[in-house]
This record gives sequence, structure tokens and C-alpha cells, in this order.
Amino acid sequence: MNETNCQEWFNWFYKNWSNYCPGEMIDKGLNSSFIAERFIEENQIQFLELSKNFNIDNYEALEQYMKLSESELYVLKYLLRLIKLQNKSKENH
Repeated sequence: MNETNCQEWFNWFYKNWSNYCPGEMIDKGLNSSFIAERFIEENQIQFLELSKNFNIDNYEALEQYMKLSESELYVLKYLLRLIKLQNKSKENH
């Protein structure tokens, strides 16, 4: 992946995602998929502009990053299950 494209994407995304305040929206009870869809809708023009800088190699690299993110999510879900089990165990004692 072109490092400049990669850096541009992640700089843009994390800055805008942080400014979007998804944590506050979750605290207000909004569904995570709704938050993501709304973010995409509000930033559609920027997404289109960013996508013009990427080629198929970038596409494949971003797919690999997505797989890594999915793996991280799986690990986090496992940790959450363990926490729930431990709390249930404490309640039963």
C-alpha cells in the first residue's frame, strides 16, 4: 500500500471519527450501525475524494487491515464473555 495514501486515510479517518464523538452517541443509546451509517452519509464527499487516490493494491491492503480489525474485535468479544462469566460466578457465591 502506498504509505502516503495509507497515512492520509488513517489521519483523515481517526481525526474525523474522533470529532464525530461516537462514544457520546453510544451513551445516548444510538445503535453502532446507525452511527457508522450516519458518519458515512455526512462524509460521503470526502470518502469519494479519498477513494480517488487508491488503486487495487491499496484495496487489497485495506482488506487485510479490515481482517486484522475483525480479529481484534473477536479477541475483545472473548474478553467480554470472560468478564461476564466471572461476574456471574461471583454472583453465585
